[in-house]
Amino acid sequence: MRLSRMLLLLLGVLPFLACESSGGVGETCGEDGCDSGFSCRRDFPGTFCAQDCTAEGEGGGCPGDTLCTRQLDVLMCSRVCDSQADCREGYACNGVSNTDRKACQVKL
Repeated sequence: MRLSRMLLLLLGVLPFLACESSGGVGETCGEDGCDSGFSCRRDFPGTFCAQDCTAEGEGGGCPGDTLCTRQLDVLMCSRVCDSQADCREGYACNGVSNTDRKACQVKL
């Protein structure tokens, strides 16, 4: 009985832990910076955990649900979006060159 209560408590807490910012692509840089392999761009609105990529409009080495886009004259992975609601403040859901997809990019 005690074990089952602990298990239920753990299962109730896990979803909240999964929703916390992890410092992945396009997220703000936390106190500890970004996840391993990403750099913190403090020159972007609200900071931006960035990963370089090689080919605009393609995966180009980007993690899942991201796409290689040109932001401030630099190629980097950006979160794929369907609407403005999918992007953080200071970013716009714009079409990406050479594709029919959209990604969150710095508002200019």
